Amino acid sequence: MIISSFRTFSQSFLENLQIGGSFQSDSYLYLKDSTIESAEAPEKILSNNYLFLTISTNNINLDLRYESYQNPILGFDPRYQGSGIAYRSLSYKGDLIGITVGNFYEQFGSGMIFRAYEERNLGIDNSIDGAKIEVTPTEGLTFKGLIGKQRYFWSTSKAIVRGADAEFTLSNLFPKIFENIPITIGGSLVSRYQPDLDSKYKLPANVLAYSTRFEIYLNWFSANFEFAHKVNDPTYRNKFTYNDGNGINLNLSAFTEGFSILINAHRYDNIEFRTDREAKGLELFLNYLPSATKQHQSSLPAFYSPSTQGNGEVGFQTEINYTIPKSNKIFGGEFETNLNAGFSLIKSIDTTRTDEFHYNSKFWGIGKDLFYQDFFLEIRRRLSHSFELKLAYIDQIYNKDVMENEGSPLFGKVKNKTIVGEFIYSFDKRNTLRCEIQHMWSKNDSTVTSEDKKNGNWFAFLLEHSIAPHWYISLLDHWNYGNENEKFRVHYLKLLLTYIHNTTRISAGFGRDAGGIVCIGGVCRAVPISYGFSLSVTTSF
Repeated sequence: MIISSFRTFSQSFLENLQIGGSFQSDSYLYLKDSTIESAEAPEKILSNNYLFLTISTNNINLDLRYESYQNPILGFDPRYQGSGIAYRSLSYKGDLIGITVGNFYEQFGSGMIFRAYEERNLGIDNSIDGAKIEVTPTEGLTFKGLIGKQRYFWSTSKAIVRGADAEFTLSNLFPKIFENIPITIGGSLVSRYQPDLDSKYKLPANVLAYSTRFEIYLNWFSANFEFAHKVNDPTYRNKFTYNDGNGINLNLSAFTEGFSILINAHRYDNIEFRTDREAKGLELFLNYLPSATKQHQSSLPAFYSPSTQGNGEVGFQTEINYTIPKSNKIFGGEFETNLNAGFSLIKSIDTTRTDEFHYNSKFWGIGKDLFYQDFFLEIRRRLSHSFELKLAYIDQIYNKDVMENEGSPLFGKVKNKTIVGEFIYSFDKRNTLRCEIQHMWSKNDSTVTSEDKKNGNWFAFLLEHSIAPHWYISLLDHWNYGNENEKFRVHYLKLLLTYIHNTTRISAGFGRDAGGIVCIGGVCRAVPISYGFSLSVTTSF
């Protein structure tokens, strides 16, 4: 009987066995270009490589990721240098309980007190190495608990992370009362333990953070609200302040056919949370703070993408999308016209220092320092079956000292206005030509006190020919013709060739990269100016 049961289990195991994965390789050959003072690497060739493998059967899943940095591409932290298994996870998922041991990613709510995630383009991987349990006693009721240490390059942080989360969907738990009203409420607790080994300050070894959230989604309206609080957590980043931290994030949206509006507001006060008091840059973030800005796709306004200031900012954002119907006498006709407009404002919080370690902060107060401001208007219309047009205007104010220099008075605020024209023409089912032209008028509001390779007016041009379903050929140029320093009034010209087949994408490039700041969701990393050959390969199986 035992042998028969084992055979049945083995047969079921093999019949349901599934193996999949993905591979990514990014390599760069760095060449010297004295004109743009490009970054150089003594190895000449640098390469980031990732192989992910997943094996699953009968509710059991094994995930492995091998990484090899030989050596890390410039702009990524050099401490990633090396090769090995960076992620290994074994999990079981049943109707009642789910268990994970090894590495795992997780997020509580919007991430304001806890988010373990990977964002490869930013060089972020803060997975937790430990154990996680998820219990779902009934539909609409979920409990999570976890413990572990955060990844720190090829090791783990010194701190231990403990967390718990509960989420209730009322429409599932009380269908008669909340029928067709999907309301979800939740709460989270996260604690970090790091021994106090400092000889100068008396630091809390255990730091607790908690949050509560509310969400509602209707067929015309949605809203989510989250409040977070963190007990005092003196760190290098907050200059060893002993104030408690708190954060509020509110999102409202309304939508109907052809129209939608989004409103976002947040306030963050000393709520940045890391697993090491001395961490800086992109190191060891334990939480994620949602931004209140639009992530522009056009390359010139993307130069000035803001990073979220977790130790003190107030943000507001609104965005409207409207589709003019075909029946409109002026803008109607055979094709619709889409309008998209928005405004963002990020300022400091209102604080008054009371002593070396404390400050007063007015909860509803807004500080006088402007961190970022953004207004944009986009119009998109298909003029014929073959021709599509997009026009955009973006107006930004970017506090470069705050966003890139931790407040040091080097560059002041950058004020710029950008116009964008994008034209897409389809010759036939296989051949499409896309052309994008951008111009940015830009100036600093104070005298530049440190040499800045990127300032003043810019012109950008992109020409891309796609031959379906496999080929893309692109030529792009960024010309910083208005730089205050004449020697940096140069062209950043680059040629790209891309081949796509099923799930495989191969892209090769040669030329100059203007570098700058790369941001995703308010988290940013610096990319150096460079010149050379690039090769990128991605595939999945």
